[in-house]
Amino acid sequence: MRVGIATVHTPGIHGGAEFLVDGLVEAVRAAGHSVHKISAPFFFEPIDAAGRTMDQCEAANFLPFGGGRIDRMICLKFPAYMIRHPDKRVWLLHQHRSAYDLYGTPFGWLPGKPETDALRARIMAADKVGLDGAAEGSARAVYTIAERVSARLRNYNGIESRALYHPPANANEFRCEEALPYVFVPSRLEGLKRQDLMLKALAACKSPIKAVFAGSGGMRLHLEAMAENLGLSDRVRFVGAVSREDMLSLYAHAGAVFFGPLDEDYGYVTLEAMLSAKPVITCRDSGGPLEFVRDGETGFVTEPTPEAIAAALEAVMGDSAGARQLGRNGRERYEAMNITWAHVVETLLADIPAGGSQHMEARP
Repeated sequence: MRVGIATVHTPGIHGGAEFLVDGLVEAVRAAGHSVHKISAPFFFEPIDAAGRTMDQCEAANFLPFGGGRIDRMICLKFPAYMIRHPDKRVWLLHQHRSAYDLYGTPFGWLPGKPETDALRARIMAADKVGLDGAAEGSARAVYTIAERVSARLRNYNGIESRALYHPPANANEFRCEEALPYVFVPSRLEGLKRQDLMLKALAACKSPIKAVFAGSGGMRLHLEAMAENLGLSDRVRFVGAVSREDMLSLYAHAGAVFFGPLDEDYGYVTLEAMLSAKPVITCRDSGGPLEFVRDGETGFVTEPTPEAIAAALEAVMGDSAGARQLGRNGRERYEAMNITWAHVVETLLADIPAGGSQHMEARP
C-alpha cells in the first residue's frame, strides 16, 4: 500500500526522533510498501512559531480526496497528528511537553503568561480533536513509543493508547567485550539528562570510579567546570560527539551504563546498553528506562540522589561477575520483548474494521 509518514523537524537537529523516522521509513519499505514522507519545519522560539506549524498541519486536509494517493497515514510528532486523513494512525513520540508535564517547571512554560497560556489551551483542544478518535479525520488508532507517553496522554487528555516499542538504530551492531573500569554516560548534555547528578554521585563514591561522558550540548562547559570543582578531573572524560564505531566500542567495553534523565519518553541509551549486555543504573523518576530496567536483575533503580546513585555505582563496579550477570539478564530481557521493526510495521498498518477504532482495545 501507499503509506504516509508525517512528522515535524527542527532544521539542523538530527537526534532520536529523526533516527526513529528513518528507521520507520526503511522498515515500511522493507515490508513492501511505498512511503511518502511528510515533514513540516518546527521551531520552539518565538512562542507563536508552534502555532504557525499547527496552522500548517491543520490545513493539510486529505479528507476531500479519500486520502489522495496515501492509503494510510502514520503521524508521529506534535503537531503532525493534526493532519486529517480518513485512515490515520498515530504513533506518538510525545506531545508538546512545555504545555503538559513540563508546564510550570523550569523546563517548560510558566503559568500566568497570557501568550503561552492561550497557546497551551489551543494545543490541548487540538490534541483532543486529533487523537480521540471521534472527530472526522481523527486517529483511528493511537500508539505511543512508551508506557510513559501513554500515561501522560491518559492523565492529561483522557485518551487510551498502546505502547509500541522499537529498536535503536542498527541494533544488530551492538556487542559486548571485556569490561574496562569505567561507567559510560552517553546522552545530549542538557539539563533534563541530569549528567550533573552523575558527577555529584561520582564525588560521593568511596572508590575512585571513573566515567566517560559522550555527547554534545549546551551544558558541556558547565559540566566540565563542575567536574573540576568536585575534584574529578582525573576520573572523568568528556569525549563529545563520537563516531558510530567509537560509541559501539565505548558501550562494548563499559563496566556499566548510567542513564538517569528526568521523566524520559523512551531512551535509546537503555536499549543500547541492554543490547551491549551492560547493567544500567537509572533513577525512580527517569520515566521510560523504568519500563526496561529491573532493579537487581538487569541493573539498579535508585532514588535520584548522589548518595543513592553512588551506592549503586559502588555495587556494580565492585563486583565484575555480578555486573556481567546483570548485563546478560538485560540482553535476554531485550530479546524476549519482541522489540523489532517488523512488529512495529505490522501493528501500525493492521486492518481496522470500517468505523472501528483501536483506542480502547489497545493494551501494552
